[in-house]
Amino acid sequence: MNVALFILALPICIADLSTFVIPNIYTKILFYLTLIHLSLFGLGPLRDVVVSLVALLLLVLIGIGMGDVKLLALILLTHSFNASEYIAYVFLMGMVHILILTAIDRAIPSKIALAPSIFIGLATYLAAR
Repeated sequence: MNVALFILALPICIADLSTFVIPNIYTKILFYLTLIHLSLFGLGPLRDVVVSLVALLLLVLIGIGMGDVKLLALILLTHSFNASEYIAYVFLMGMVHILILTAIDRAIPSKIALAPSIFIGLATYLAAR
């Protein structure tokens, strides 16, 4: 599943950086690959699934874009790691992204593309694990 995620990372990041929208075609492809992955390996511990769902619900409530939430949901369903640690990595990468954009533009951005932070956070989390 990681190979598919990192292959689709480049077009997803390009689309998100240019339009602040993750096209549904990419999430549909990842959804079908997630279904295959889940049919082969299962969901994992129920506690991890519940924690992931609660974390995703909180992200929806604070206003994260639905494309980003769908992407995070697909990643959290196919990986059996601590959701709160992974989301912390994503938000850390998001803060670095905001700092870089602030340094370049000399103004704090009102919104950012979160897909690059999601994939860089995933790569960092998997490398550190």
